[in-house]
Amino acid sequence: MIMQSADTAALAGQARKLHDRLAAEKARQIEARSQKRSDLEEQTALARQLDGDLAALADLERQQRETEAQLAAKIAAIRSLLARLDVQSVALARQTSDQIAREQDALIAKAVDQAWAQLALWLRANSLSGSSGTQSGRLAMPITGAILTQPFGPTTLWFEPPFGGYPHFHTGIDLAAPDNAPVLAAADGVVAVVGSSQVGYGNYVIVAHPGGLATLYGHLNVALVRAADRVVQHQPIGLEGSTGNSTGPHLHFEVRINGQPVDPIPRLQS
Repeated sequence: MIMQSADTAALAGQARKLHDRLAAEKARQIEARSQKRSDLEEQTALARQLDGDLAALADLERQQRETEAQLAAKIAAIRSLLARLDVQSVALARQTSDQIAREQDALIAKAVDQAWAQLALWLRANSLSGSSGTQSGRLAMPITGAILTQPFGPTTLWFEPPFGGYPHFHTGIDLAAPDNAPVLAAADGVVAVVGSSQVGYGNYVIVAHPGGLATLYGHLNVALVRAADRVVQHQPIGLEGSTGNSTGPHLHFEVRINGQPVDPIPRLQS
């Protein structure tokens, strides 16, 4: 009887261990299923966000095409109207020209906004980490030996969009060099946008950098990089040109921090 009682106790102990092991396995499986559901829900949410971002990007591209078509129509309209005006109607001609210029201003500003809206969409779907490109945090000159032809700030040029309460504001700097001069990345980063427009920046590249910094290179003849390319400081990313609203071959170099344009000059290496 003593031996039988001992055997019974041993079997009971084994049964408890087996029960505990099965209970633990059941809990693990329940947790694994819960994690899978959570992962699936997260993936579904990300897929929906990506679909929304792609739809928004497609809408921006459509708006850019419409903006270009509207500007082309305005230019054609003023040429046709001015050709029909009597030469003595100087005041009417000036009034018509001013009206068309205002409409052109609005279209150019819209094209500029559309370029930066594409960056905002890219930043929603991507994250950046690391340094800003140099140990000192300063930017490299994007064209070697270039001449500064227009600084950052208020301007009288009619095609510059309004900003900061000014009717026309140059949100970057213009650097002139021989046509097709190599345009270099000012710092390490990732190419967020490679765009093209008949107005505004023309052919342009926007590079995203850590810390909310972004650099734009406008009026290019051609871009030498594609979206999602990683670039390093001094790497050629395009060739200087005169596309978009440009008065001659030059680079429009723009720096924005958290979406706000800042003067690039204090940040450029001497």
